[in-house]
Amino acid sequence: MKNTLVLYFFLLLIGSFHGQPLTVEVFDSIRNVPLSNATVYCVEFDQTVLTNSDGKSVIIINTSGCLNIKVLMLGYRSAFFTVCEGQSNLKIYLLPVHLDMHEVTVSSGALVQSNKNPFHIESQKMSSLGMISNLALGEALAKIPGVYNAALGNGISKPVIRGMQGMRVVTLLNGLRLEGQQWGGDHGIGSTSFGVSAVEVIKGPASLLYGADALGGVVYLVDAPFAPSNARSVEFQSEGFSNTLGGRAQLIYKESYRKFRWFFASTYANHADFQLPSGKFAKNSRFNDFGAKVNLSFTGKRSLYSLRYTASHSVVGIPGHTHDSLATPMTFQVADRARTYELPAQFFQNHLMQATANFYRDKSDILFMYGATLNRLIEFDEKVSIPSLSMFLLNHLAQMRWQLKWNKSTKLTAGLQAMTQDNANALNASDTLIPNAQSVDVGGYVSVNHEHKKWNLQAGIRYDRRTIFGIDIPHQKNISFNGLNGSVGMVRSSDKFVWRTSLSTGFRAPHLTELFSNGYHHGALRYEVGDAALVPEKASQLDATLEWNQAHGAFVFNPFVSLIQDYIYLTPMGILFDGIPGYRYVQNNQVLFSGVDLSYHVHPHFAHGLHWEVSLSYLHVSALGDSSVSMIPQPRMQNVLRYEFDVKNLVRLKEVNVQSTLMGPQNNVAYLESSSKGYHVLDFSLVFAFGKSDQFTVKGGGRNVLNSTYIDHLSRLKNIQMPFPGRNFFLGIGYNITSNLKNKSYEK
Repeated sequence: MKNTLVLYFFLLLIGSFHGQPLTVEVFDSIRNVPLSNATVYCVEFDQTVLTNSDGKSVIIINTSGCLNIKVLMLGYRSAFFTVCEGQSNLKIYLLPVHLDMHEVTVSSGALVQSNKNPFHIESQKMSSLGMISNLALGEALAKIPGVYNAALGNGISKPVIRGMQGMRVVTLLNGLRLEGQQWGGDHGIGSTSFGVSAVEVIKGPASLLYGADALGGVVYLVDAPFAPSNARSVEFQSEGFSNTLGGRAQLIYKESYRKFRWFFASTYANHADFQLPSGKFAKNSRFNDFGAKVNLSFTGKRSLYSLRYTASHSVVGIPGHTHDSLATPMTFQVADRARTYELPAQFFQNHLMQATANFYRDKSDILFMYGATLNRLIEFDEKVSIPSLSMFLLNHLAQMRWQLKWNKSTKLTAGLQAMTQDNANALNASDTLIPNAQSVDVGGYVSVNHEHKKWNLQAGIRYDRRTIFGIDIPHQKNISFNGLNGSVGMVRSSDKFVWRTSLSTGFRAPHLTELFSNGYHHGALRYEVGDAALVPEKASQLDATLEWNQAHGAFVFNPFVSLIQDYIYLTPMGILFDGIPGYRYVQNNQVLFSGVDLSYHVHPHFAHGLHWEVSLSYLHVSALGDSSVSMIPQPRMQNVLRYEFDVKNLVRLKEVNVQSTLMGPQNNVAYLESSSKGYHVLDFSLVFAFGKSDQFTVKGGGRNVLNSTYIDHLSRLKNIQMPFPGRNFFLGIGYNITSNLKNKSYEK
């Protein structure tokens, strides 16, 4: 096609629509035929409607001013546009495409076209990341270029972005920051993928919008959307795994009316010890968890309100833990497995609550958000009656964001954020790793976005202050840290190319555990000692991205370099505390991270159903002064071959997926850290669909089908030479049905 526009439409005003309908008609731009079941989403009202057989949908408008509308359909390029005053009918023409380019992102706080964002964001649907079934969220995220997974068996995992993890990576769920004791090597991020539809990853310092600490990057999780207006839906998924003789199930029920929407989700998973390639089992690698989620949304006249609550409870074994000084690696590889928990074990509870209010005016939008998170961590070592660690972490978070549409091409965003944190230890715990203490974070930022022809420019500045007080250590005074950071970026987009570059800085104050640790961390097999004299880490990153897109192929080249000053790390002390090695927190003046992420997606014209996706990630770390940085990810190349079958049978093979992961050796190691060999893992899956609209699906396949014996460099079980799981076959079923509510005029 000569013209590569995403859509053709008339952007005229929608006037004073107080309760008036906006009719959106959606057509194929090539064949000029109406498209049924296309999704039309209004951002301001959080309202979704589907087009009928004539390609029509109706959104009831309760306000004047501008509206942001997104139209999407499988096999077509998404339409994203703003409508301000005027007419009540729009005709939208979608361009057929062969590739899903993830053209709209939400992690900036609003829907943003990808080609207008100066900062490269990796956006993925959870359904795509789960085409090869995963046991944990971290495994799914590790399929994104530049993102890895640091795991302690199957039950505990956390994302690693460009070599950084833990407190250097900020995880958000719908904008709510998650705090789940992720400072510990054996603690996860406190969230699973249940009820989540998409994930977006921002690599490198992302402090401007998300607060301090995000030196490595941001993982932004997006909850599943509500059902279309005046409809209800039921989604059920269940999977079983041969390697752990376990599985999980998830249920989501949704109802949506014109103004009120809600959904409920629940999940349960249970796994026994995983089997090694040798046929033996990883002792005490079992885990189980339960979760529930309730989301509510209500549309006012010129406002939108939402309330979200998530709860989870997990029981996780700690493989590789022992007090036996004569233990060998084979001690933890046993002939029989079990499912019920035994000591040592960890018990996690997480409660997340978030309330938001959005107010829309003709030239400005205002967001207010309040959230609270509670993490309960209990770690039993030798006695079931006396925990070795028993900790509470309570966070209160508040945010205000104001967006001013200065003129047609310039937008100003300003915000304030605050977080209070209360760390407390239970009195009955035998050990105390970090003292009781409270902290307050306060930050403010201003950002300007300007669009000029094919260019988009963005610049911003942010100030943060953290104060730690009430420290339960004799004669220890309050401590404060301050940071001033900024970012500037630009993007130029054309029909086939997108070029972007950005320079950003970041700031991370030392965490409580780095300052005041003094005790046994049994799960991590360390005695840790902090240093109250540590100063904040400061990061500067230069990032560039070149994207090439066309009908049958896409290419992304993303080199970067990041300098971190006063890098905080653990170093061996060379002594033992009751048989457990001692480590202390120290700082390196400068650490240089550099590397490249590359991805290529080809969809040849001669094989309409074939997709070939390749990604390459490479990271080099140079610690100026000594070898202080441990757990540097291995070079990785992933190949995915997918073939989609275009058949109309009631029972049909929908797609076949084959995934190859090739990891290179890692010889760039820290003091006393061992190097790692390269390895190769091969996975596959088959997806069958039943019915005309794919309401019922069956997925089967295998992971590590070659039964390769390997140990990833980021594995927390590398110190006991514990291989990853062997061959693992899986089988899953999915059921999804949407129906109209009987009383369509009901005005809830």
